[in-house]
Amino acid sequence: MHRHRISRGALALGMAAAVSLPAAAQNQTAPAMLKRAETTDRATQSRQTRETAIAKQRAKQWNLSVTEWERYKTLLKGIDGYRSDKLDPLTELGIRARSRAERRRYARKLARVEHDRAQRIMAFQKTYDQVFSQLYPQQTPVNADGMTQALMSGQQTAAKLGLDGSARKAVFVRLHDCNACRTRVKQLAAADTPMDIFVVDADSDDAIRSWAMAVGLDPKRVRGGTITLNHAPKAVAKQLADESLPRVINR
Repeated sequence: MHRHRISRGALALGMAAAVSLPAAAQNQTAPAMLKRAETTDRATQSRQTRETAIAKQRAKQWNLSVTEWERYKTLLKGIDGYRSDKLDPLTELGIRARSRAERRRYARKLARVEHDRAQRIMAFQKTYDQVFSQLYPQQTPVNADGMTQALMSGQQTAAKLGLDGSARKAVFVRLHDCNACRTRVKQLAAADTPMDIFVVDADSDDAIRSWAMAVGLDPKRVRGGTITLNHAPKAVAKQLADESLPRVINR
């Protein structure tokens, strides 16, 4: 009997312990859960703060409000985002303007941006030519791919904005097996035509310089920027690889 009572007592104690364990575990887990929730909230707030700061910075770069920037990002999530991911904010917002006044406002903003960019590129090109002539007075300057792309873009924009009144030409040529290229460049040079020559098959600056000398281009005109010698941008060179050259385009 005595052993039976002890056994039942032990059983009762065991049951009580079993019942009390979950409550203790809950008491120990609650602070940890609360701490994890607070950590998650802080991480979320930190991410939102960073995103807001980035949005303000991007909006300021384009002279937009944060609301306008967010609308631009929202528009890119629609069909325009599938069609092109290269539309700048002013163009995208202008295309999707909700009124004539809004469309005109974005057009004015974009015109100012492009005008400033064209002026900067043209000023840098002029300074680059001057510095090159000072550093290498015996060499004819040849623009690399990056400079060429900026030059093409800047001068095209300048022409659209009426900043360059000269009848400047873009002339695409190849160095090898193209007598017509040499003849056309000589004709333009003889007429004192300002031109930017883009070579599609040159493997070095020296090759372009040698070609220019063979054609008889005046080094002073090249150094002064009336004539520029450029490696054609890779995408353009690839496109014109099998085309008949020269190709002359009004700037």
